Amino acid sequence: MNPKARLGTIAVLAAVALTTTSVAGATSATATPAGAGASFTDPPSFAPPGQEERKRALATAESTLVVEAGELAKGEDDVFSLEKTTSVGGMQFLTYSRTYQGVPVYGGDVVVATDKAGLTVAGVDTAQTAELKLDTRTTVTADRAARKARSLLAAVESVTTPTLVVHALGDTPRMAWELVVTGQSKKGAPSTLHVYVDALNASVLSSWDAVRYGTGHGHYNGPGLNITTSGSYTMRDNTRSGLACGGQNGQPYTKSTDSWGNGQGTNLETACVDALWAAQKEWDMLQEWFGYRGFTGEGGGFPARVGLNDVNAFWNGSYTNFGHNSANNRQATPMDVVGHEYGHAIFQFAGSGGAGGGNESGGLNESTGDIFGALLEHYANNPNDPPDYLVGEEVDLVGQGPIRNMYNPGALGDPNCYSSSIPNTEVHAAAGPQNHWFYLLAEGTNPPGKPSSTVCAGPSTLTGIGIQNAGRIYLAGLNMKTSGNRTHAQSRAQTLAAARTLDPTCAQFEAVKAAWNAVRVPAGSNETCTPTGENNDYSASINPTSATVEPGQSATATISTAVTSGNAQSITLRTGTLPAGVTASFSPATINSGQTSRLTLTVSSGAQEGTHPVTVTLDGADADKQLGFNLTVGDDGGPGTGAPDIPVANITAHLNQLQSIATSNGGTRVSGGAGFTASLNYIKGRLDAAGFQTRTQPFTLNGRTHTNLIADWPGGPAGQTVMLGAHLDSVQSGPGINDNGSGSSTLLEVALALSARNPALTKHVRFAWWAAEESGLNGSTYYVQNGGASGVEAYLNFDMTASPNPGYFVYDDDRTIEGHFKEFYTSINVPTEIEVEGDGRSDHAPFKNAGVRVGGVFTGASNTKTSAQAAKWGGTAGQPFDRCYHSACDTTANVNSTALDRNADAAAHVLWKLAVGGTQEPEDDYSVTVTPASATVEPGQSASATLSTTVTSGDPQSVTLTASGAPTGATVSFSPATITSGQSSAVTVTTSAGTPAGTYPITLRADGAAADRSASFTLTVGGGQGGTDWKEWTPYAVGDTVTYAGVRYRCLQAHTSLPGWEPPNVPALWQRI
Repeated sequence: MNPKARLGTIAVLAAVALTTTSVAGATSATATPAGAGASFTDPPSFAPPGQEERKRALATAESTLVVEAGELAKGEDDVFSLEKTTSVGGMQFLTYSRTYQGVPVYGGDVVVATDKAGLTVAGVDTAQTAELKLDTRTTVTADRAARKARSLLAAVESVTTPTLVVHALGDTPRMAWELVVTGQSKKGAPSTLHVYVDALNASVLSSWDAVRYGTGHGHYNGPGLNITTSGSYTMRDNTRSGLACGGQNGQPYTKSTDSWGNGQGTNLETACVDALWAAQKEWDMLQEWFGYRGFTGEGGGFPARVGLNDVNAFWNGSYTNFGHNSANNRQATPMDVVGHEYGHAIFQFAGSGGAGGGNESGGLNESTGDIFGALLEHYANNPNDPPDYLVGEEVDLVGQGPIRNMYNPGALGDPNCYSSSIPNTEVHAAAGPQNHWFYLLAEGTNPPGKPSSTVCAGPSTLTGIGIQNAGRIYLAGLNMKTSGNRTHAQSRAQTLAAARTLDPTCAQFEAVKAAWNAVRVPAGSNETCTPTGENNDYSASINPTSATVEPGQSATATISTAVTSGNAQSITLRTGTLPAGVTASFSPATINSGQTSRLTLTVSSGAQEGTHPVTVTLDGADADKQLGFNLTVGDDGGPGTGAPDIPVANITAHLNQLQSIATSNGGTRVSGGAGFTASLNYIKGRLDAAGFQTRTQPFTLNGRTHTNLIADWPGGPAGQTVMLGAHLDSVQSGPGINDNGSGSSTLLEVALALSARNPALTKHVRFAWWAAEESGLNGSTYYVQNGGASGVEAYLNFDMTASPNPGYFVYDDDRTIEGHFKEFYTSINVPTEIEVEGDGRSDHAPFKNAGVRVGGVFTGASNTKTSAQAAKWGGTAGQPFDRCYHSACDTTANVNSTALDRNADAAAHVLWKLAVGGTQEPEDDYSVTVTPASATVEPGQSASATLSTTVTSGDPQSVTLTASGAPTGATVSFSPATITSGQSSAVTVTTSAGTPAGTYPITLRADGAAADRSASFTLTVGGGQGGTDWKEWTPYAVGDTVTYAGVRYRCLQAHTSLPGWEPPNVPALWQRI
């Protein structure tokens, strides 16, 4: 919230983006990346899932949670909430948190993995095995739990406020206090210890340390940092959220020139050149090779520190820290060590998050660091540090060369193979088996030009699939990780599940399995893979996945199917056991795969209120499927709206992220600074993943660039708009968690709830996160002055919604909106007062001045709570509503969770009142896919593919198929040329003898009665640049064909051939035709 007295202009150094260039004696930062020994110059390999694909994945995941409720140990008091979505290559991962009677459940999180289309479930994972049936009351106080946790460290710097959770790992769930203790372990090492203290007897149920150690190394990557603005320069990268480098005080290095470091091994600026360059390259590698956003999968990054006075390097859970070698003449910042430490960040934030405890989990974490160090070296392809599978090979730590060897761990005394002793093996040594597995998967046993590697069991010869494919499978498997201690068995099962989804031929699945067998990790269940086309199969979806009705009403949903393999089959539809008073019917009850059916659930007047899971079984002639639907009878979100309950645990998680961002950026999220940019990127990433149409609106103020974030929900009419806003910036002096992380995080979670529910809308809905509010309502004013208020029918503002000594104040600017808010608070027996302290001092003011009706809620700032208010609301009379208003102490400890929860539910209630209608027939729509998506032929030959359609909403429609973009002398035909959405057509592309050689993108168009869609098919006609004998030192482009030893090959990835890269030796580069 903006203060009463406007602050004067404060000159603050602008953070500038970092790019790379060369310095004397160094290799240019534009060195081409390498993978499987090749240089990659193509655009990003994987486009992220589109909006429709993300929406389908969300629907599939919601349905899966109903179907798999038993396997997930879900009880009646459990609630799942979408926490985040990420993607790797051709897969999507949706992570859900769980609460029990409103209490967060540690270990109860669920990860649902789907294919890129969002139609097929690749895996469902949770660590919880027992259904929760326990009393949430405690006998151990939060203070006692904090004392217990403090006793685990030798020296304590800080302890977080204890949070009550259910500890669901193991056979007997317990109530526990969760907290994080930072300081020094009893071995004298840095520690960021996550502790779970039994809330009944004060014993430690479990703990895990976010600090992960490397060992002492030192090396120079070579490239320098070119600061591209004038005047002031800082080692902070605003193009990659959170990346920065500086000294042990946590502040990035800043100077007045663009010359960084002196090339000497003891110079700390030089160490930052190495560290930041490598971190940027690793970021780019994750995006370009795997479609993964930052180190968290959601666009998050972390700063680096150099100058640690230790022969070491480590990750502490929120930043990397690098020391020096034993001779103290080099800093520990070689490329593979930097990649290794940021690999720990990838491990910690993958899946549901957390690093786990124990030596086996620690070993897999260390191996993850080694894997990403090797991936980084191959991507960067820097001649100063050629790619290999050794760790720290450039450093003479104790005169014995590298510290780990991935192709032969035993060469350095680490185990090559898995055994029952691994859970008791020191963590760095325990990295051996998975490191060995990764090398065998990527390179095989006898790769040309690289070290050979032996096996522990099984066939003595294995063929690698290339490091990029291996990395994609490993990262996809890692994103299925759930809470608790990770095991080799989980890594095996999840990488196999990833390979099964990523490669429809099953060749990579078999390679993954053979490599695990080779290092003696025991086989699990369901280790089979059937290549696409060999069986008759189909996908199935239900839309919507939930509905809320009153007794006496009915709900409908569309069951859609699509042939994914083989031929169509007959499917009979039925439901499982229904709640009393509910009947189901299908129209029709029997379909063929590729068709749709309408499910109607009729609720009698006597049906029991509550939420009831409904299972739909599709009994196919060759394959059976199940879908899930949540039917809510009666209201579930307050008086008469059907609005969702907004989980306060999710809002708290957003606040924790904003606190972490502030901590990493000088303790502030001030507008125009790196902390604000990182906050905006975090929120934008969550919104993009949920299907919002986001845009940024930059403007200049006092010589600095500030940025608003606007997010539109694509559903609903295009007419009048209901807009919700909150300022995202903090003051310079603090992290701004209540002011206004509370409002910003509340809006984010309400937006995610809207996406998850996807209700029928009567008005367009838009969200905004404003910049520069604290310096004078500048972001919202700029938006309104540039036409932003046009079409906005109502604006709701949320500024400071969780003050620690809260009041409940409602804006009285519009009587109707005020009435909606008061209606909600009356329903939960919370009295309100008219808001006066912040009147005109927040972002609703520009909208009100533009004639837009406005409303909102507020919990108080610097004003003092009266005795009457304390009697009404609780809290302390004579004290400010927010004792840390505009101060450094406005941290996560400065938040009242009850007020945060109530106000979030109020926001959802009023949004639903203003913009959500009753039942509405969905628009008729469908999706289009083509399989395969590419083919290579010689002139005069033909290629075949299948174009499949799937009804995504509403009813089927007639679709006419055409094509464009075929080369000269080629034709495209469809059989049939007109279909009904839900059906498929055979596509034939026929070339003539005169068709020119080359690669051609062909657009397959679907002209529907209600919607038009398209898909792309890539045709390569032989005889291009590579249509001759393969040669060394020759540049090849994707689609080029060559002949080697009488066999023709097609180029898969652009590269320049080197000796030993003959097509049969590098399957990652060449595909046999």
